[in-house]
Amino acid sequence: MGTKHHFDSKVLTTFSSPTRPCKNVFLNKLESQNLLVADFTDGASTSGYLDIDVDLPANAVVVGWKSIVSGAFAGDTTAVISVGIAGDTDKYSGVTTASCFATGTVGAMGNTDSAMATTAQTVRVTVTGGADFTSIVTDAGGAMIVSLYYFIAW
Repeated sequence: MGTKHHFDSKVLTTFSSPTRPCKNVFLNKLESQNLLVADFTDGASTSGYLDIDVDLPANAVVVGWKSIVSGAFAGDTTAVISVGIAGDTDKYSGVTTASCFATGTVGAMGNTDSAMATTAQTVRVTVTGGADFTSIVTDAGGAMIVSLYYFIAW
């Protein structure tokens, strides 16, 4: 089960004024459940996807994401991650070349088209290989946890 976290650290600014106050701005984190390659839906070509259990809240402005890959998404010549929503699979990915072909931590800044949505969003993690996604699923070792970092526009 994914979780939402609220960090206690505030972003401080020296640019606030009586006409444009900026206070109590909190960085938030949405953390996915453990994403196992066997749970991904095969997109019937080179990619597969999995939706995170917990939605990104309304009015969220995503600044980036990271993925801790504990099991390599192997079985192909490459495997890269993008984070977005259904219909815009890289909405929150400023780069789409973050590899999950090996274990480690990777991430990306938010994409320029990740404008604030006034409704909650179901976040989709997509893994794309060089050949059919079946070869990645067949390897069966892929596992990761994805975290999105965002601010809420009040």
